[in-house]
Amino acid sequence: MTNNNDIRNNTKPYAIDPAYLDFPDMTFSTNLLKLKLTNLFILATRLRYKWSKSLKVQTHKIDSTDGHKLKVIEISKKGLADNAPALVYFHGGAFFLTYAGLHLDNAQMYAEQADCKVFMVDYRLSTKAPFPAALDDSQAALEWVHDHASQLAIDKNKIVVIGDSAGGGLAASCAQLTHDKNKNRSEKINLLAQFLLYPVCDCETKTDSATAFEDTPLWTTNNNKVMWDVYLRGSDFKKGNEHIPAYASPIHRDDLTGLAPAYVEPTEFDPLRDEAIDYANALQAAGVEVTLVEAKGAVHGYEFVDCDTTTKYRKIRMDALNKVLGNT
Repeated sequence: MTNNNDIRNNTKPYAIDPAYLDFPDMTFSTNLLKLKLTNLFILATRLRYKWSKSLKVQTHKIDSTDGHKLKVIEISKKGLADNAPALVYFHGGAFFLTYAGLHLDNAQMYAEQADCKVFMVDYRLSTKAPFPAALDDSQAALEWVHDHASQLAIDKNKIVVIGDSAGGGLAASCAQLTHDKNKNRSEKINLLAQFLLYPVCDCETKTDSATAFEDTPLWTTNNNKVMWDVYLRGSDFKKGNEHIPAYASPIHRDDLTGLAPAYVEPTEFDPLRDEAIDYANALQAAGVEVTLVEAKGAVHGYEFVDCDTTTKYRKIRMDALNKVLGNT
């Protein structure tokens, strides 16, 4: 096992880009009070966030399940033409952390560089309500965007779901759920694509990367297990039953045929790496068009650091997104 000192001193057996070695050590537990306190800190840092003056930002409150009112933040360039493409964006944070400045930066980047409207979903965190609350909110937001396309001045045939980390898992699950719900919808939601960025895909956490990367920067084997313990608490799966709730863990779906084309971006030194690659391979085997781009030398949440590696893989992603949206 590699320890943190080995990683910091660059004597570890894997070649992480040195730019990521100053990531803070983050160790989470299933203590809900501690997680809620962490969220208060993130919220405090987010209050200082300043949007680009070139953007128009507004907040919508929509209905989700159980009477819950859901916040959706709409971000677009001022003067963007009507009938624009739409990105429904699900932020990362292990299902239990609120969105941070990085996620707002991502939303801003997509809006500015892909000439689209971004709808960022403030889904319920697992500290408040375990699965399926976050998925219910995410799906409600996606359906709301589609069903209100004319009012929102977007093209309902150019909707992409996109998410990083836990948000990538929600994007994948929404793609699956949308495919199934289309059977009973009067007007089908035809997703243009799903962009899954270092996504959460497998609740069993048994892959080689999920077990090996115990001390990698930012995200570790332990944190990965804590995430699922909190998200699926109370479920049969966490009570020792082999049953995994439908749509909770994307890779456990039996039939992947007919899903939207996927761009999958795992990071090399990340407990989630192998499950993302496995999911991409499973999609491809089912006949789904897949673009798989592994961010070499990068770690989970690598976008927190501005460096050449970050710039390289963000450009690859944006080029792929603009191609999907028909901007190139």
